[in-house]
Amino acid sequence: MKYFEPKSGWMEHGFTYRPGEDLEASTPVMRPRKINEQPWLRKAAEKNPGLLEDFFWKDGMMRVSGREYNGLIESPCYQRGKLSCLFCHSLHDSNPVYQLSEGMDSNHACLQCHTSIADKIQEHTHHAPSSQGSQCYNCHMPNTTYGLLTAMRSHEISNPSVAESVEVGRPNACNLCHLDKTLQWTASSLKNWFGKESPKLSDEHKSVPAGILWALKGDAGQRALAAWHFGWKPAQDASGSKWIAPFLAPLLNDSYAAVRYIAGKSMKTLPDFAEFRFDFVAGPEDREKAAKDASAFWKSKTAAAVMTPADLNVIAKLLDQQDQRPIHLRE
Repeated sequence: MKYFEPKSGWMEHGFTYRPGEDLEASTPVMRPRKINEQPWLRKAAEKNPGLLEDFFWKDGMMRVSGREYNGLIESPCYQRGKLSCLFCHSLHDSNPVYQLSEGMDSNHACLQCHTSIADKIQEHTHHAPSSQGSQCYNCHMPNTTYGLLTAMRSHEISNPSVAESVEVGRPNACNLCHLDKTLQWTASSLKNWFGKESPKLSDEHKSVPAGILWALKGDAGQRALAAWHFGWKPAQDASGSKWIAPFLAPLLNDSYAAVRYIAGKSMKTLPDFAEFRFDFVAGPEDREKAAKDASAFWKSKTAAAVMTPADLNVIAKLLDQQDQRPIHLRE
């Protein structure tokens, strides 16, 4: 495999790549899992130790938008199959939104190759055939990529894994939908369904829903993804939405404007919050007041019988432990 080597004249005439050729023969494609084969990337990472963290999760999966090809080429369907961008996307014969070809917003995108699963969807997914849990992309291309003030689908096709959440910090597909469930719950489900062994889990992972941990204790990237999923309809359908507001409210006063923006947008999707007013660029005092107002409003509208998935007292504790490392995600 050839990797990028600057050639004379490239600044005047651009890269020599032409459609259909091996892109990596003429253009640098960052692949941290192959960093020993990419001396230019190794040198860049040595000069800037935080460089790879700006683009990738710790295991080398992309965590920012605009680099879907980087994810695609790390996918088994690409490496061991014939998958390409054109299997799902079309520049001209598609809706401009996502540029998906006709029918590729459904399981047909995957079943055109994985034909053996077509007649046993429920057996494979352990979810009702018509549910969001039986949509291939929700499990194998979850929204773990951040960009443009939103969450986007990973283009590295993978399987749900609790280990990746514990060891890498990347939210897994199961808990991004079942926001009210713990990593222990997910580990048990994956073991029962697919025989996956669970990694060692802390008491916190056994008692506090993963969605809440990512939202209140995670780094800015994790908080942004969690905030977005709190407003994602499939997650609300799976987890319920009446309990979310007090856990989302602290993010209205987050140190990152992007997290505040996403949290405010998700807050408006919750019951009784459609008219909730929030300015994500307001000063700290106004933001703190908005967070308190959101919690108070939730209490005034929520029947006492409605239980939250974790004791409300855990909020302050998790906020005290929040990962405040500066995050620079280069979308």
